[in-house]
Amino acid sequence: MDNIINELYYGNIRPVEQMGGLTAEAAAIMKQVHENEDKLEERLNEQEKELLHAIQDDRFDAASIIEEKRFREAFILGAKLMAEILTGGPQ
Repeated sequence: MDNIINELYYGNIRPVEQMGGLTAEAAAIMKQVHENEDKLEERLNEQEKELLHAIQDDRFDAASIIEEKRFREAFILGAKLMAEILTGGPQ
C-alpha cells in the first residue's frame, strides 16, 4: 500500500467491511428482533405489512446515516490524536 489516501479514494480500503462481525450478545439480540418481526408480520394484513416494511426500511436508512456520522467523527478524532502525538501539542 503506497499511499493510504489513494487506497481509500480508489476503494481498496473499505473500513466498514473491516469492522468485524457482531458480538455474540448483539447477534443474539438481532436474532430475537428478526424472530419477533416474523411473528408480528404473520399477524398483519397486506396494508399493515407494507407499513411495517416501510418502518424497517426507514430504520435501516437512519442507522446507516448514524453509522456514517460516527465513522466520520471517530476518523476526525483519530486524526487529531495523531496530529497531537506527532507535533507534541494540541491542534
